Formats: sequence, structure tokens, C-alpha cells
Amino acid sequence: MKKIFSIFDFFIKSSLHLSFCVLSLIVITYLRLDQEINFLILFVVFNATVITYNFIKYASTLPYYFFVSNISIKKIQYLSFVCGIFLIISIFFLNFNTILFGFFLSFFCFIYVIPFNRTKRNIRNYSRIKIFIVAFVWASVTVWFPLTINNEIDYLNSFLVFLQRFVFVVAYTLPFEIRDLKYDSIKLETIPQLYGIISTKKIAYFLLILFVAITFIIQPFSISFIIGDLLIALLTSLMILKTKENQKKYFASFWVESIPLVWLLLIVFLIKTTF
Repeated sequence: MKKIFSIFDFFIKSSLHLSFCVLSLIVITYLRLDQEINFLILFVVFNATVITYNFIKYASTLPYYFFVSNISIKKIQYLSFVCGIFLIISIFFLNFNTILFGFFLSFFCFIYVIPFNRTKRNIRNYSRIKIFIVAFVWASVTVWFPLTINNEIDYLNSFLVFLQRFVFVVAYTLPFEIRDLKYDSIKLETIPQLYGIISTKKIAYFLLILFVAITFIIQPFSISFIIGDLLIALLTSLMILKTKENQKKYFASFWVESIPLVWLLLIVFLIKTTF
């Protein structure tokens, strides 16, 4: 049992779980826009997510991160290194537009952690904008990036899916902001710091209503996606309702984080069963 728990803990801390959640959102995009699933894109994003999030999590200890003796951190380093090799190899199979857009998104991830001026402040430390930068990158990675490899794109629907995804990610991220209240500097002025936990939850509920409203605009009009989006909005609302500052260890990092996986499973099930 201890071994199983250790594996599960590594699965969470190494960003493997998060990477599968990101892939779920990409597959939802392909299904929603009636695009063929590109497994090369999924492979690239999976490896890039593992590398990026492990870098973000542990970059605060640079340069000591590269010389740590902690065994669990070492394992995460090895995993990131292997993913880095796979990512470099896979880049050679991508088209120029995809590579260019990938570097554009990588720049945002880089300056999220690394200071870009003499003040030694990164985007993570700029008040009020952190959550929106995260939502922009997530929405871009899971909507625009997969479409860069296709020649025929419905730009209006793609934009609506991007907007819906952006709104979803902001709401989806708020439980993590509430969890981090005890750790974040007051200077960050996060949404929970500015408005309190109760008002933050109300903002999240409003965003989820907007998320569902956009569902009715996206074409083609699909009952499977309408039901799926309604159910996932309700599930996310329930998770937000249960969110508190002092959470159980895996409440946000596993249960809330798993929402995209549940969303994908719901949509696949509804597509298979709805006529």
C-alpha cells in the first residue's frame, strides 16, 4: 500500500496527471471542431507540459534545483530530461507554423518564472494578471496549438471554443488560488485576496454560466456537447462550493485537476449514446 501511495504521489508531483488533463482538453477541442485527432500534437504537448510545469514548480530553487540530493526531486528531473529528449525529437516532425506558435507559448511560460527586467520580477509576481496569463496559455495550447497543423479551420467557431476554454480555465483555477491564500504574497492581489473566498466563488459561478452560454453559440448545435458542458459546469461548481483555504492534500491537485478528464469521458460517452 505504501508503494502504491508513493507512485500516486509521484504521478501528481511530477505533473504527469496534469499533462493528461491538458491532453483531455485538446481531444475535446478536436471533437468539438470535428477535427481528426493528431497524436503527434498530443505527444508534443504531453512532454512540453511535464517539462514546463516541473520547471515552474521547482524553478524557485534555481540553481540548486540541478544539484539537489532529494530522491523524489531527482526522479522528477530524470522524467523531465527524458520528456525533453522526446520533445526535441518530435519537433522535427512538426510544420513551421506549429513550431513558431509553440515557441511563442514557450516564451510566456519562460517569463512566467524567469525575471525579464532589472526588478527581478516575473509574470507570476505581477499583481492581478497571473490567473489570466495561465488561462490564455492553457486556452492557446488546448485550442489554437492543435489547429496549427490543419489547413482548413473554422476561425469563428475556433475563437468561440478558445473563449469558452479561457473562461473555463479561469473558473477552474480559482480553487487553486483559494488553496494558495496562505502561501501567496499579499502583493500578488489574487482574486481571493482582493474579494475574499465567498465573492471569489460567486465570480467562478458567473464564469461557469458564461461558459455554458457560449456552448449554445458554437456550431454545429450538438446535444452531446451541450449536455456534457452543462454537467461539467455543475461538477466544477460543486468542487468550487467545497473549496476552502485549508484543503485535504489531494483535493485540488487531484480531484479538481481531474475535471478535464471527466469532461472528456462525459463527451465521449454522450457522443456514443446520443442519437
